Amino acid sequence: MSRPRSPAECVRCGRTGVRFATTWPEGRICRRCYQRATRLHGTCPGCHVNRLLPGLLAEEPCCVDCAGIPKDFHCARCGREDEPVRIGLCAHCCLTDDLTDLFTDTHGHINPTMLPLFTALTQQAHARSARVWLIVNPHTKALIRDLSRGVAPLEHATFTGHSHPSKVAFLRELCVEHGLLDPVHLDIERFQTWLDSKLAGAEPDDARLLRQYARWVHLNRMHHLATTGQLKKGTFLSAKQSTTVALEFLRHIRDRGHSPATCTQTDIDDWLIGPTTRSLARGFVRWSVSHRHLPSLEFPYRVAKAEPIITQQQRLDHITRLLSPTNALDPDERAAALLLLLYGQPLVRIAQMRLHQLTATETAIIVAFTGDVLTIPSPFDRVIREHLAALPHQTTSAHRDNQWLFPGGRPGQHLHQGTLMNKLRNAGVDLRGARNASLRALVLELPAPVVADSLNYSYQVTDKHRQNTGATFADYVSRRPSPNTGTSTSTA
Repeated sequence: MSRPRSPAECVRCGRTGVRFATTWPEGRICRRCYQRATRLHGTCPGCHVNRLLPGLLAEEPCCVDCAGIPKDFHCARCGREDEPVRIGLCAHCCLTDDLTDLFTDTHGHINPTMLPLFTALTQQAHARSARVWLIVNPHTKALIRDLSRGVAPLEHATFTGHSHPSKVAFLRELCVEHGLLDPVHLDIERFQTWLDSKLAGAEPDDARLLRQYARWVHLNRMHHLATTGQLKKGTFLSAKQSTTVALEFLRHIRDRGHSPATCTQTDIDDWLIGPTTRSLARGFVRWSVSHRHLPSLEFPYRVAKAEPIITQQQRLDHITRLLSPTNALDPDERAAALLLLLYGQPLVRIAQMRLHQLTATETAIIVAFTGDVLTIPSPFDRVIREHLAALPHQTTSAHRDNQWLFPGGRPGQHLHQGTLMNKLRNAGVDLRGARNASLRALVLELPAPVVADSLNYSYQVTDKHRQNTGATFADYVSRRPSPNTGTSTSTA
């Protein structure tokens, strides 16, 4: 029997000293619990009707009729049963009213050019998120109004030249996603903006040299990859890190009283004594040498001292935990972890997977990383099924026609691999160690070339893992001549 609650306590969460929203048959309800209750939809356990479930029946959410709540939550305009935002109106109707005012042109009608975005926002399942987005972004609201009334032209320059470009960046991405603006490679643009900011305080000669390097190496590569449809988020991040380390290298030789033209081999050798990330300056140094900005000097490759790997038992333990209902990871994070632990796929590649790479059948999930197909058997397929049933970011207008297996919060973009990396690391997964362990287990079960073809790896990578497992020695032992018969001991 539960203890009697103080009149000042919320009957659901037990908090005191809070603002109360209402009093229902069960007692007083605080504002937070009221909002949670009036946003929950599902099948009522009492009448078995799919509707709003604000009440409680035997500790299970139920409809107002079964809970005896004397309130009608149906919208006075559209009839939707939902949390009332304004008197008699649901969040969807309130959002439509607010957006109608913003998207109206000088003739009193919704601007035809802006209509696709207006339709996407008003029809999204999670209307409250759009209302919150507009409430906390006054610059976005003002720009929508200016675009609709023709005060500002609908072009990329309007966003890049805005007084607060970061405040309207999400609106710009929505315009691209819904066809109001031509597609643009935002990472290339972001890199150029970042480069200007990064070099603002650098030595003028160094800044000029790094601009040349960034233009002819990083930007050229980005434009080429964008043209072929292969530009990835990792390229942008790698270019930033490479440029940052190159700037630090130039500061290093300046601090030693040298310039790029007078740099010595000792400068480079002393530079490499520091953190391993300093080896990333190699590309800049070699480019500078080839273009005669630096003397002819050597910048050796960094050789990894050890290859991280977890034991096969640790790998199996991680996989087992993914099947546990008490696992703290979200469905998309569990699915990504499964693809890492079963098939050794790097998270960068996993984050960029598309829905067509998976096929769900009654008995299994079929996955394709290349032209070959692989089967995720039961019970592991349950992890993927749960993810597919609850794809995130599908209740807003961020994705017009989602094709991503892991859709992100940015319009038209997949989930950032950094998000997955942080979550799995926090869950105790050694990412590189898990990937290496997965590949080693696979090359022991299948020929290395088959693993390479199926999992989108090079033959050199899978062969290296096969050698590291000792399989080469095992092959030799299985095939060496028998001392008695002089024939091979292999049973193949």
